Amino acid sequence: MKRYLKHSNKKQIWRILISETDKLVIEERDPKTREVFFSCYELSTKAKIFSNFQFEEKAWIGIEAVEKDIIVFHFYLKPDMPQHKGFFAYDLKQKKILWRNETLTYFFSDNEKIVAFQQQFEGRFYVEIKLQTGEVIRNLGEDYTLVNSLNEEVRAKKSYDDYLFPEVFNPLIDEPQFDCIRNSVSRFSVSGRVEYFQNGDFLFFTFHEKKDEKFIQHFYICTTADGSLFYSDVLNKNIKDYAVDSFFFYKKFLFLLKEKQIVEIFKMNI
Repeated sequence: MKRYLKHSNKKQIWRILISETDKLVIEERDPKTREVFFSCYELSTKAKIFSNFQFEEKAWIGIEAVEKDIIVFHFYLKPDMPQHKGFFAYDLKQKKILWRNETLTYFFSDNEKIVAFQQQFEGRFYVEIKLQTGEVIRNLGEDYTLVNSLNEEVRAKKSYDDYLFPEVFNPLIDEPQFDCIRNSVSRFSVSGRVEYFQNGDFLFFTFHEKKDEKFIQHFYICTTADGSLFYSDVLNKNIKDYAVDSFFFYKKFLFLLKEKQIVEIFKMNI
């Protein structure tokens, strides 16, 4: 199986996001300096839009959302604290900050607007902001029922039909198409659960082999027709805990996260 794209900046990967326009955005951090770095690719062409990119604030920012070709970044209320405060919009096409707001806190967004709030002594005051300009276009006040209804509408519109995420394999399932999983794991001292999904005529799955008080995470692809091995790899070696969220499918692309620092992408015509 031929690799389509590999991303590796030797930093810890925190988030992988894909926009509606198929921009792949990766957030990485240096665990020693705590500095954050961002990379972006055009998934359809493999073109690199930027890599190891940083803003003037090098540590205390992160990604809230990617809306088409605009990334919404957030600041932190205080260093070493999880609360967010303030945010700004960055245009991927123009490669520039469109606007920033340092007084409000992001709540949710869609392709046209952001709903944010001002924290008050008692409760929150909500507003709608135009995504392209940062202009406040509507005051929602303290009506959380209205805000929650708007949030549910936005969630309902978002589609994840292009994604496949793994689920836990039930070893009690007695179907021949899953024999490959049972036969593969039987050759190892397996600890924890097996995670898998089926796409077309292939089964994709991972499991952890326990070895010398540590774990090795294996990744396999088998054909459902005859259970033959199509591809195998090791995603993580000598890890102390189970690795999760290590693989998923988006459209025709298989994503593998290796050693917490590497993203490998394979294009499969399934």
